[in-house]
Amino acid sequence: MTVMTEKHIRHLPVVEREELLGMVSIGDCVKWIIADQKQMISQLESYITS
Repeated sequence: MTVMTEKHIRHLPVVEREELLGMVSIGDCVKWIIADQKQMISQLESYITS
Protein backbone atom coordinates (compact mmCIF):
# COMPACT_ATOMS: atom_id res chain seq x y z
CA MET A 1 0.00 0.00 0.00
CA THR A 2 2.90 2.34 0.74
CA VAL A 3 4.35 1.84 -2.73
CA MET A 4 0.96 2.30 -4.32
CA THR A 5 0.32 5.54 -2.41
CA GLU A 6 3.78 7.03 -2.94
CA LYS A 7 3.87 6.22 -6.66
CA HIS A 8 0.18 7.03 -7.27
CA ILE A 9 -0.47 3.50 -8.54
CA ARG A 10 -3.99 2.13 -8.26
CA HIS A 11 -3.27 -1.50 -9.24
CA LEU A 12 -0.33 -3.87 -8.85
CA PRO A 13 0.11 -7.25 -10.51
CA VAL A 14 0.59 -10.34 -8.38
CA VAL A 15 3.27 -12.41 -10.11
CA GLU A 16 4.90 -15.73 -9.27
CA ARG A 17 7.66 -17.13 -11.48
CA GLU A 18 6.76 -14.71 -14.28
CA GLU A 19 3.11 -15.88 -14.24
CA LEU A 20 0.39 -13.31 -13.57
CA LEU A 21 -1.79 -14.60 -10.74
CA GLY A 22 -4.01 -11.55 -10.33
CA MET A 23 -4.22 -7.88 -9.49
CA VAL A 24 -4.37 -6.01 -6.18
CA SER A 25 -6.07 -2.63 -6.08
CA ILE A 26 -5.66 0.18 -3.57
CA GLY A 27 -9.30 -0.48 -2.66
CA ASP A 28 -8.43 -4.08 -1.76
CA CYS A 29 -5.69 -2.79 0.58
CA VAL A 30 -8.00 -0.25 2.21
CA LYS A 31 -10.74 -2.87 2.74
CA TRP A 32 -8.20 -5.24 4.34
CA ILE A 33 -6.93 -2.52 6.70
CA ILE A 34 -10.46 -1.53 7.73
CA ALA A 35 -11.40 -5.16 8.40
CA ASP A 36 -8.20 -5.65 10.44
CA GLN A 37 -8.90 -2.52 12.50
CA LYS A 38 -12.50 -3.59 13.15
CA GLN A 39 -11.26 -6.95 14.40
CA MET A 40 -8.70 -5.28 16.67
CA ILE A 41 -11.36 -2.93 18.10
CA SER A 42 -13.66 -5.87 18.76
CA GLN A 43 -10.90 -7.78 20.55
CA LEU A 44 -9.99 -4.76 22.67
CA GLU A 45 -13.63 -4.13 23.58
CA SER A 46 -13.97 -7.76 24.65
CA TYR A 47 -10.82 -7.52 26.73
CA ILE A 48 -11.97 -4.33 28.43
CA THR A 49 -15.44 -5.65 29.26
CA SER A 50 -14.28 -9.02 30.55
